[in-house]
Amino acid sequence: MGLIVLASCGLPKSATQLVNKNSKETIEFAIDYMTQLPTPTFEQWDNDYNAFNRYLTRDIMSTQMGLSYDNNGVQTWWCYPSARTHAQLDTATFIRDKNIITGDWRIINQRRITHIDSASYSDNKIYRSSKLDEQMNDDVYLSMAGGKFKLYAKTKGKTDFKRVGNKNYDIESNRYLMLYGATKAGAAISQIGLDKNGYLIINTSFVTERKIKEKYITYQATVTQMILKRIE
Repeated sequence: MGLIVLASCGLPKSATQLVNKNSKETIEFAIDYMTQLPTPTFEQWDNDYNAFNRYLTRDIMSTQMGLSYDNNGVQTWWCYPSARTHAQLDTATFIRDKNIITGDWRIINQRRITHIDSASYSDNKIYRSSKLDEQMNDDVYLSMAGGKFKLYAKTKGKTDFKRVGNKNYDIESNRYLMLYGATKAGAAISQIGLDKNGYLIINTSFVTERKIKEKYITYQATVTQMILKRIE
């Protein structure tokens, strides 16, 4: 799912009635839907990437603990879930009123996408690729109310929903979803937003950076994306 997994519990009766009243929909989206990537030039890439630092609060940065290592001269750093990624959720999806996302949501698309930008110092070029790693078919119901994020999933072919997430939540800088227990110190970070259609987008990113000094550097963001539609 890309989010915190907890002990399974069934869907509450009121939610079951709501889900049964609304048929499951599936909508296709472009692979880069509502995704902002840096300008792929040596002159502009860093500026575009660093422009998002303004949104990183102290609470968010306190959760960002990556791991680095060297393998035969290739320096690698990774972080999951990462708030700093070159594949950012479009700022047009900002949530300026936290109350607007309160309610019940159902998945219309869930997938895993990998975005890669590689900078080659020999020819001063940036090479970009994006690919769909996995299209997921689970039915997903999400309740966001009273500061609680409750996520339920039903595997294809099964009849019952199981609870896979139950956390406190907050939204920082109009775009970062923090899921946490007693305190925000150990929060899981995702990017969250609303598109022009009112669909809720939640991106959870696994970021890897690999480089060989003076030869190349590669930024890889593997994004688990949920796009949900409000149900009533």
